[in-house]
Amino acid sequence: MGIFDALTTSVAGLQAQSFALQNISGNIANAQTTGYKETNTSFEDMVSAATQAQTTSDGVIANSVATNTVAGTIQSTTVSTDMAINGNGWFVVAQPTGEVDNLPQFSGINYYTRAGDFQLNSNGNLVNGAGYYLMGIPIDAATGNPVGNSPQVLQFNNDFVPAQATTAIQYQANLPSSPSSGLLVGTDFEANPLAGAPAAATITGTGATLQPDALAKLTGNVNLTGATLLSTLGINTGDQITINDGVNAPPFVYTVPAPSGGPPATDPNVGDLIAAINAAHGGNTLDVTAALTGGDLVLTGTNPVSSITLTATGSDATALGFPPGSNSAQPTNLLTQGAVAQGDTMTISVGGVPTTLTFGTNAGAHQIATLAELQTAIGGIANLTGNVNTSNGDITMTSNDDITLDSTPAALLSEFGIHNAAAYPANDTVIANDETTFTAQSVGGGSITAYDTEGNPVNVQFRWAESAAGSWQLFYQSNSNATGQEAMWQNVGTVFTFNSSGELSPPISTVTLQNLTVNGDNLGNIQLNFGNEGLTQFANSSGTAQVSQLQQNGFAAGQLESVAVDSQNQITGTFSNGQTIPLAQITLATFNGQDALQPLNGEAYAATADSGPPIYGASGTVVGSSLEQSNVDIATQFSQLIVAQQAYSANARVMQTADQMIQSLLQVIQ
Repeated sequence: MGIFDALTTSVAGLQAQSFALQNISGNIANAQTTGYKETNTSFEDMVSAATQAQTTSDGVIANSVATNTVAGTIQSTTVSTDMAINGNGWFVVAQPTGEVDNLPQFSGINYYTRAGDFQLNSNGNLVNGAGYYLMGIPIDAATGNPVGNSPQVLQFNNDFVPAQATTAIQYQANLPSSPSSGLLVGTDFEANPLAGAPAAATITGTGATLQPDALAKLTGNVNLTGATLLSTLGINTGDQITINDGVNAPPFVYTVPAPSGGPPATDPNVGDLIAAINAAHGGNTLDVTAALTGGDLVLTGTNPVSSITLTATGSDATALGFPPGSNSAQPTNLLTQGAVAQGDTMTISVGGVPTTLTFGTNAGAHQIATLAELQTAIGGIANLTGNVNTSNGDITMTSNDDITLDSTPAALLSEFGIHNAAAYPANDTVIANDETTFTAQSVGGGSITAYDTEGNPVNVQFRWAESAAGSWQLFYQSNSNATGQEAMWQNVGTVFTFNSSGELSPPISTVTLQNLTVNGDNLGNIQLNFGNEGLTQFANSSGTAQVSQLQQNGFAAGQLESVAVDSQNQITGTFSNGQTIPLAQITLATFNGQDALQPLNGEAYAATADSGPPIYGASGTVVGSSLEQSNVDIATQFSQLIVAQQAYSANARVMQTADQMIQSLLQVIQ
C-alpha cells in the first residue's frame, strides 16, 4: 500500500463519517416527529487482496441501520382520532395519486406507518399529518359484523344509522315487603283486573329432560333356537327359574320337569318355558310375556309399571343367555326416572277449581306413573287444554281462566319444564274508571323509552300490585288517554311469588310481553329479562319498588357526530341518537423483516423483498387519544455526533500527513 492509497482510504473515512453525520442530523431534526424511527450507522471495513502477512485496510463503507422495531414513548393527547400502537404492528395507509372531482384517487399500493396523528378531512377520511389515508375494514352498523376482509380506505362522511326496534328490556328491581296501600283486592274494582278475560292464559314448560315411556325388557344373549333344557343347555330336572314382575305376588316359578313320553323320552325345551310364562300371564298372575326373538329369549313387561327380575338355580340363567345371578329390567316411567316419587302430587287450579293428581304405581287408585297417563289426566280437567310432550316431558296448559299450579315437593314442577306456577289471561286489564283505585293499590315500577320499527319513542310505564301475600303481578300502561270502560293498564299475565327469604319461587328469568302496545303504537313481542336474581323482595320497607336496572336495546335513527378509537382496535361513531356504534376495524400489519422496510417521506414505509409481504392481524393494540413519539434519544445522538466529529478530524489529519510525505518525496526528486 502506498501513500496515495492512504489518501484514498482517508477520503473513504471522511465520506463514511459524513454519511454518519447525515443520519445523526436527520435523527436530531426528527426528535419531535410523531412515529419517527431513528436511523443509525454501521461501518464495514474494506481489505486489500493480499497474503495474510501483507493484508492492509483499504477503506470503509457506511450503511444505514433501521430501528423500526424500537417503539417510541406513547403520549396522551386531547384529540379523539389520534392513535398509537402499543406493541407490534403498523397502520395500513394509502397515498393519493391525484384527485378527480375533488375526490382522492389511489394506486392500490399500501404503505405502512406508526404516525397516528389522524384527523377527519372534509370527505370523511382519516388523514395523518403527512397526508396518508388510514385503511381498515368497515363494520356494518346494523349487524356489527365486518364487511369483507381486505383493508380499504376508510370514509365516514354523513354516516347514518337506521332505527332499531326494541326487542328486549333488561329489568331488575327489589319489591317492597308490602305496598303501602295493602293488597290488590279485585272486588274493589268495577272490572277486576285479576278476574280473567277472553284471551287464554298459558303455562309453557321448557327444558324438561325426561325419556319417553317404555316397557321393561330383559334380553338374553344366547341363540336358543332348537335348544332343549336338559341335554342341550345342561339344566337339571327340578331346577327352578323364577320371574318376579314387581306387581303380582307370589312370583312365577317354573320347575324344570323330567323327560316325558317315549320311548325315547321327550326332553323339555325352551318353548315349554316360554309357553309356561305366557300361560301365567294369561292367568293374570304374571305381568311379563316371553318370546324367542332372533334366537334370544326376550322377557317383556305388559304394562309401564311392571319390572322384571329373573333368578335361576345354579348356572341356569347363564345357560339361557343371562348373566349369572339376579337379572333385572325396569320400565321407563316417571318413577323409575326419579322425576316423581310414590305419593307426590300436582294440583292444577283452573278458575279457582283445584284438581289434584297423585303420582304412583297403583292404577286402581288412579295414580299416575307415565307421561301418557299424565296426558290423559290433564286432558280430563274442565276448561283446560293440556299437552304433555311424550318425548321430553314438557307440559303446556292453556285456559280462558286463571291457572295456578302447586306440587309436593315444590321442585316437582321443574321436572316438567314448568318455571312459572301461575298464569292469567294475557289481556287482563285495568279500565280507566278504576285508574284511581289501581294507582292507590299498586307501586310504581319505573318507566323506560322504547322504540318501534320506525324509531318512534314509546314510553313504557310499569306498576306492581300484590294480589296475595308474597304474590305480585306486573302491569304496564297501554293507553294513557283511556276513558270509562277502556283499558288503561295491561296485566303481563304472570304471578311472581317470593318465598320467606325474599327470592322468587319458582325462579322466573324472563317473560314475554305479548304484542306490547302503548297508545296505539305496537312494539310486537318484547322479552322482559330479569336474569337469575333480577327480582327480589329483600328488606324493603319503603313501600315502593327499588328499580336497579331498566334498559332496552332499541334506538331511533341517528346522524354521525364524531368518531373515536376504542380498546378493541375499532373506530366508533357517536350518533345524534346517543348511540356509540363500531364503524370500522383498524387493520394492523406486521412483517417478518420489519427493519428491511423501505422508508418514505412522511414516516411511511413500503414493503420490500427483504421485509416480506404484510401479515395482517398484528398483535398490537391501538390506543386512542394518544401518539407514539419519536424513538430518538438526543443524548445518544450527541455522543455519536462527537465521535463522528473526532473521526472526521482524524481522517483529515491522515490526509494532511500523507500530503506532507508526498511533498517530501517531490523535494527528493528535485
